[in-house]
Amino acid sequence: MQTPENTEETPDYARGLFVCEKIGHEFASLGSTGTLVSLISSQGFAMLFMSPVVVYFALLNLVGASAWVAGIGAGVTGVAVTLVGIIMLRRVNLSNHKGGAFFRNESDSRYRVRAVIPRKRRTERLIRWVEAAVHAELVEDEPVQQADLEQVPGGFEPIIVRPWFGVNRGKAFWWTAIVGGIVCTAGLLQFISLLIGGWGMILDSAGLMGYAIMGAAMVSGLVCAELIWPVYVRLVPGRLDLFRYGFLGSGTPTVETHDLKRQGVCVDFGSYTIAVEPERAIGEPLPRLVQAKKWPHGQTLPEGHVPCYVCLALVKGRREIAQRVIQAARTDESTPVVSGLELGG
Repeated sequence: MQTPENTEETPDYARGLFVCEKIGHEFASLGSTGTLVSLISSQGFAMLFMSPVVVYFALLNLVGASAWVAGIGAGVTGVAVTLVGIIMLRRVNLSNHKGGAFFRNESDSRYRVRAVIPRKRRTERLIRWVEAAVHAELVEDEPVQQADLEQVPGGFEPIIVRPWFGVNRGKAFWWTAIVGGIVCTAGLLQFISLLIGGWGMILDSAGLMGYAIMGAAMVSGLVCAELIWPVYVRLVPGRLDLFRYGFLGSGTPTVETHDLKRQGVCVDFGSYTIAVEPERAIGEPLPRLVQAKKWPHGQTLPEGHVPCYVCLALVKGRREIAQRVIQAARTDESTPVVSGLELGG
């Protein structure tokens, strides 16, 4: 089934929906904004290579198994974690993001609300939702099941999620990550030294083991920082709020509010990343890309036009929430009154 084509000469800027297969350059600045989902996934994959080593020495030294049995157990573990890691990377990183000068303006910026749905994500259920969302009508011989979302713009109850590693972070987060990574890695190395019989074998190890330890340092540090400095997303019809809390969730949060009825919104169903663009005049196209000031000096959006990026790749129910974002941006209902400082208010 093909995605409906958008053929309007004068599209409805406020509530129309443009659907394409590849991302446009609204995502060109994503790499410099601190979203860490891809990084945490790739380094988590590196950590998996420690599992066979740990299994081997655990069977050999703790259980008392023979070298053959320990080797077989480590081999089976290695194959299993590799398959799990590949699946994890594919699920999280399935997108058409291309860096630097490879960005093209694939999407039609005459539409304020846009969706990027890669070919591999185009399930029958999602395509039916797209058809209904674009045409605002249902096909009579294909009734929508109760579990499907509303097919036309409307309201819904507030949605609150924690976008793990999915928003940009400040200096306190990164300092916490460094300290947490050092502490956790020191503890891990001490455990491994006890498991394999001393630090000598650790110092002699290289290759995948060394890479895995580096991955462990990075992931453990980032996990510590993410737990210590929590961030939440609240989505209501017409509005998206980012709540950034203090140390261990203490204090009054810093709230970043986005008016989804006025700002441009592009949702990538490949990486489940939302780009909420700064407000622009009706019909005004997205600005041309410029050379980034920071290394590696790829192409990026000019200052003042960089969207707020929120990645939902590690959030449960991410597809439904991504659909809700589009619904929230196109709703014809009034935005509900919610607290500006309390997440559940």
